[in-house]
Amino acid sequence: MRTFDERAYTFQGTSWYILFKDCTDNPRFEVTTKFEPREDSTPDRVRTRTISFNVTVGNHYAIVNGLDVTTGSTGGQVTDAKAITIQQEDKSVKLQFTSKDTTFTFNWTLRKHTLDVSYAGSFYKGNLCGLMGNADGDTRNDFQKPDGSLAKDVPEFG
Repeated sequence: MRTFDERAYTFQGTSWYILFKDCTDNPRFEVTTKFEPREDSTPDRVRTRTISFNVTVGNHYAIVNGLDVTTGSTGGQVTDAKAITIQQEDKSVKLQFTSKDTTFTFNWTLRKHTLDVSYAGSFYKGNLCGLMGNADGDTRNDFQKPDGSLAKDVPEFG
């Protein structure tokens, strides 16, 4: 894992986790991801990989599971504008969405189960939370828990 502030760490959880979300007073999006054990895992040493991720922006969602992509609306009034754009090519998926002045880009490569996430814009600097940190430029506070305190290590953070 690498946070938006470039802090590298190893995370071996096996479940759905919040990769990152809008942590402002009026949240507009949330990204979750599912980790499962890799084939080379042993009971003594669990090694995980990303197998799926879910992006929800407003009332639109996209679920990427392997190379299967499902999109839809969570209810409410549906607009003609697509909040999430998706491009599929061979063994990869590129997904993008924009919130405020910030565009988030996801590059998913199934062959290696690699998910690369980047952003361009300034509104969400310091206004994100989850496994990818808060994007405020300070790696020391990337392991902030929902209650605002800092986790002492990766397992507590996860």
